[in-house]
Amino acid sequence: MYFPVGDPEFPIEWLDVYAENGVDIVEFGWPARVPYLDGPEVRASMRRALCGDAADAFRRALQRLARNSAAPKALLMTYAEEGHPAFADADLFRGLDALLVVANPSDPLRVALEARARAAGVAVSAFVPLPIDDENVAAARRADFYTMLQAAHGVTGPRATLDEDNRERIAHLRRAGVAGPILIGFGISDGAQARKTVELGADGVVVGSAALRAARRGREALDMLLKGLRDGLDG
Repeated sequence: MYFPVGDPEFPIEWLDVYAENGVDIVEFGWPARVPYLDGPEVRASMRRALCGDAADAFRRALQRLARNSAAPKALLMTYAEEGHPAFADADLFRGLDALLVVANPSDPLRVALEARARAAGVAVSAFVPLPIDDENVAAARRADFYTMLQAAHGVTGPRATLDEDNRERIAHLRRAGVAGPILIGFGISDGAQARKTVELGADGVVVGSAALRAARRGREALDMLLKGLRDGLDG
């Protein structure tokens, strides 16, 4: 489940709602200057976050998450951009379980970020965009944590239906030797769609824009969304 780093409209106290509803992994979204794969909700959230101190907000969020008795695991999702604070501050990875860098697998910034993460004892996840190509499949085979598969063409944002072609995409990754968990994202917005992803062969979902929309309606709406997603995944 996505949590925006440093967005003042998304209080860190709401991480407690994530833990209370059985979220397995919190995907902390680092604010990017050019979030080219994200839709309007995430873009607006990142613009708000860029006005503050993202590194400080991230540390405080990790501390808040760890306060929960059944704390979810923590993954940092970031675009590969010049000047990323992780290059200057290895402590940014402290308390983190995994890193997912959005970029071509051979992008030198991605390679450097992943190397720093592994040196800090942090696992590496992989993002497989559409159309699926051999280079991204190879990166998914090397992933230590999970692979996130893009479930729909275009940018992030809720969609009315889930593309049935994801069944074959997941099967293709398995045939290609991807052994770790495969989560799908881009468009998942309710429990019924989460349940459908399991039927298509996924191990879980990544939900971002729907969480941001729910949060704008308040804590109760966020709680209802998370409950519905958990119920859908559990069947």
